[in-house]
Amino acid sequence: MGVAQDGTKEIRSALELVAKAAESNTPLAFHCASGKDRTGLLAALILGLLGVPETTITEDFTLTELAAPALLADWKARNNGRTPTWPGFGRAPEAVMRLFLAELAGRYGSIEGYVSEALSLDPQPLSETLRAALLER
Repeated sequence: MGVAQDGTKEIRSALELVAKAAESNTPLAFHCASGKDRTGLLAALILGLLGVPETTITEDFTLTELAAPALLADWKARNNGRTPTWPGFGRAPEAVMRLFLAELAGRYGSIEGYVSEALSLDPQPLSETLRAALLER
């Protein structure tokens, strides 16, 4: 939840960029160092705004676990064979996303509440823009 609280300016900018790309039908990829923490948060917000159920959002997040061996091997290659000291490196357990979504709901009521209150964005037009551009009819 720390990133969601401390990174509101960046998350707002990222959501605005995703919406702008969606409106203009411009391809867009977003990622972070290992593609799960900040990327997972942003993907969860986007999926939530698209109306995707929380169980599916959580399942999507856990797919990152499939990349864990490659992430670890890449990290070791860049760091002279050392093993990362952070035990959760490259991991995307279901409980992490469930906890994030539960904390978001507890503080803001919903993803839309977070977008409105913490990010100062109107979730309705944002959601409509994303749905119109990203969902198949």
